[in-house]
Amino acid sequence: MLIEKLVTKDGDLCIGISENKNSRGLDTDKLLELAKSLSESVLACQFLNSMMIVDEMHLLSGAQNAVNALKGDYMISRTLDVELVVYVSAQRQIGRALDIMGVNDELSSVGVVCIDEDEKKVRECLMGIAEKVGEENSPMFNPTSEKISALMQNFGITELEMKQFTDSDDLATRNQALSKCVVSRVSQVCFGT
Repeated sequence: MLIEKLVTKDGDLCIGISENKNSRGLDTDKLLELAKSLSESVLACQFLNSMMIVDEMHLLSGAQNAVNALKGDYMISRTLDVELVVYVSAQRQIGRALDIMGVNDELSSVGVVCIDEDEKKVRECLMGIAEKVGEENSPMFNPTSEKISALMQNFGITELEMKQFTDSDDLATRNQALSKCVVSRVSQVCFGT
């Protein structure tokens, strides 16, 4: 579990991030139902396809941009939950964003983003998810060569772009470089590029 602050012009918000094993075997409908019920107690609670998440920075950047869109009154969607998906996916089309980042029946783990003004509510939300979905993965969003390749393809990142940050074949180093590239894509959503 990672708890951080998101800075807004109206004051700070608290964000909680986790990756939870789907050890209860919840299908898409049950995960969506759970996220919807949890969203009633916080500003936003979103489940994501953890295989499409590079790392915590990817989610922090997406969340900060989604909150900025909310506070700046330029959201693409109608809710912060969906706006999170739009930014984390680096897509302007909601349907495409949900196709990429949304949960599905085959997920062995889910990424979770929870946002609220009250840190206690965020922690309670994440603990409730651990009880209902499954324990947290540690470390979160563990990289593999296959996952890095899939993420590069999904976000349209080339080896040349990766080489701007590293020439290393080390997984952790390549994942850090990928994170920088993806965060750049996430930040471009509001500009329509």
